[in-house]
Amino acid sequence: MDKFGLLHIGKTGGTAAKTVLKAHKERGGGGPVALYGHRVSMQDVADANMTGNVIFFVREPVSRYISAFNSRLRKGFPRHGNDWNAREEIAFELFKTPNQLAEGLSAGDAELRQHAEDAMAGIKHLRRNYGHYLGSVELLEQEKDRIYFIGATESFDSDFGLLRQLLGVPDDLELPTDDYGAHRTPDTFEKTVSELGRRNIENYYTDDYNIYRWCAKRREELLPLRRAEAAEKASAQ
Repeated sequence: MDKFGLLHIGKTGGTAAKTVLKAHKERGGGGPVALYGHRVSMQDVADANMTGNVIFFVREPVSRYISAFNSRLRKGFPRHGNDWNAREEIAFELFKTPNQLAEGLSAGDAELRQHAEDAMAGIKHLRRNYGHYLGSVELLEQEKDRIYFIGATESFDSDFGLLRQLLGVPDDLELPTDDYGAHRTPDTFEKTVSELGRRNIENYYTDDYNIYRWCAKRREELLPLRRAEAAEKASAQ
């Protein structure tokens, strides 16, 4: 069983976190954290009892949607280069921005609305929602004692700073700050949606919001425990 395991939920900062943790391993600083790929879910971890200490980051679902859309729009560049699948080719021919797709979900034209629904199901990062990675609120509640740390993309730097203290990762192994290293969307891409687009995405990801709210609550319960643990480690050094 792995001592710790990092679930890589797409578009939440996992690439940046894995970059530092991998460098720590390569330096010979120990290998307590297993770095799971996108296909490994909480259900997989539970079924195989892969680790008793799961780590992951979450992000507000509309913000994650925008980042996910843009990531596949640019085929993962500049860090990755993954061609569109057939469904993505159709989707990005019709929808050039995250807002166009978001608003398309409530289009008066039935054909356009169907294309938008097909795009949401066909674009890889949009299809891999929180349900894909975390299952359900019921599963999370069942496995909550296995969850060691939940970080938030919105406070990624400070949350990862706490995590590095807990895992003994030295400060000189810095998080990547460039678009390539952090797999961040360049500023040339549209990063907003209208109020209509936001409402549509919130409605589409109803189950994701339930999971997200559960994670936010559990995060607030875990943070004081992890901060106390980090302080204890620091005082013992």
